[in-house]
Amino acid sequence: QMSEIRDSISEIALISDDIELLSYNAGFVASRAGSSGAAFTYIAREIKKLSNRTTSLVERMRRNTEELVESYRQFNERIEKINTETDERLNNIEDHLGSIFNKYNTGLRNIAGLLMENLDSVNSIKQYVPKIMISLQDQDIIRQSLEQASSINLDMVQQLESNLRLYSNQRDDEVDTAMMEGTSALTILMSKLANELIGKITQNLDESLHKLSSDLGEFEQQLRDVEEDRKSLVDFFANAQEGLGNKSSIEMIFDESSEMITDLLQFIRNSIVQKREASKLGTLLIDNMEKTIRCFDEMHDIVKGFSLIKVASKMEIAREMELSRNITASSEMFEELTEKMETTILQVRKQLHTADASIRENLMTLSANLAQQQDDVATLTQNMEQSVSNLETMRENLNDAIRAVGANSTELFALIEDSLNGARTIKGLIGQAESISRQYGQIISQSEEFRVQGHQMGFAEFLSPVIPERFPGFMRMISKFTVYSDKEIASEIYDVDIEEGDAGGELTLF
Repeated sequence: QMSEIRDSISEIALISDDIELLSYNAGFVASRAGSSGAAFTYIAREIKKLSNRTTSLVERMRRNTEELVESYRQFNERIEKINTETDERLNNIEDHLGSIFNKYNTGLRNIAGLLMENLDSVNSIKQYVPKIMISLQDQDIIRQSLEQASSINLDMVQQLESNLRLYSNQRDDEVDTAMMEGTSALTILMSKLANELIGKITQNLDESLHKLSSDLGEFEQQLRDVEEDRKSLVDFFANAQEGLGNKSSIEMIFDESSEMITDLLQFIRNSIVQKREASKLGTLLIDNMEKTIRCFDEMHDIVKGFSLIKVASKMEIAREMELSRNITASSEMFEELTEKMETTILQVRKQLHTADASIRENLMTLSANLAQQQDDVATLTQNMEQSVSNLETMRENLNDAIRAVGANSTELFALIEDSLNGARTIKGLIGQAESISRQYGQIISQSEEFRVQGHQMGFAEFLSPVIPERFPGFMRMISKFTVYSDKEIASEIYDVDIEEGDAGGELTLF
């Protein structure tokens, strides 16, 4: 449209030049006609004046049109550039955001997977806790049994030493050989029973220690695996990594998302500024359009003047029939040029109005687009703030989950330490049991040697059998063994049937 308007103005300028030449020709012909051409001389001067006005106006129109064309060009280029950049940005941003959010979702899935693996591992590890607790309870029961056996051992040692001292202080005629024989026999019975019980205790201690060590080994290894996973999770989640610009993976995802959204906001804001500048160009374009239209309004007035001169020229030609053919030809040519100029001006005015309507429509669309983008910026800003808040909440939730796994690991490591202390206690108990067993062996050896010496000295009492039925107190003691006692030991040693006793027993052995 602007190109057509420019061509039309150039055509008007050519018509104006032709009219100016025609005015010179008409004036020359009229001057040769003498007094009969005086009217045409006046008409020629008026045509010259209108021609000069036309030339000046055409020059103004040309300048205005050039400004109009330049404004229109800048306006179109600016709008086209904005639209192109916007289209490219919107096309790229979807892929970019999709890539970021895919990475973001992948990161979250990795975190969730690691957390679930951690929780599953912790739950799997917890199955060892009851076993370890039972082992620790076994230790307490065994320790109590060992202490009781030690107490019995101490009582027997003290009793034996007392009897031996008594025996050594008596004269031969005062020796109560029956009492001495009974003491040695009872000592042998109790020592054998106690030694077997100690052996059972030692066996149970060895089994308990082996079982505890095995469970602790598996327990500790799995717990360390969990802790390694947790460290990997923390490293992924919170620790800076050189390959990621000294950011953690999750920080990189969050930062990229925020940076992308912020960049999009800035782009939209810049687009709004550019469209406002384009809107100013559009306003300037309308001003130039209005100036050009006013020039054509003024040109229309000039055409009216040409039309009046054309009428006067026809009247003068009709009155002065004797004027030369040149005057008539000039008048006819002037009429033709005037009609042509009027037609061209009407055409240009139509083009200008069409262009003006198009520009105004574009400006209205641009204004509506600006308003929509401002609303989009407000909405996007609000959504971004909410997204940042959601990301922070998610970050805290993940931190809490990681800390919870770490707290479980800490508690379980503390349990391992307690269990290791228990294992060390078991080792100590085994040492005690072996020491007590040696003491019982010495007691049995000394008692049997004592009985041999008594027999060699001719005391018949020392030929009596060493059996539990001789000692009701001993039978009562072993009959009180409870379900916590190992009755099979006494039954196998002494070939007696031992019934379960009351709730409590003198010896307890798990």
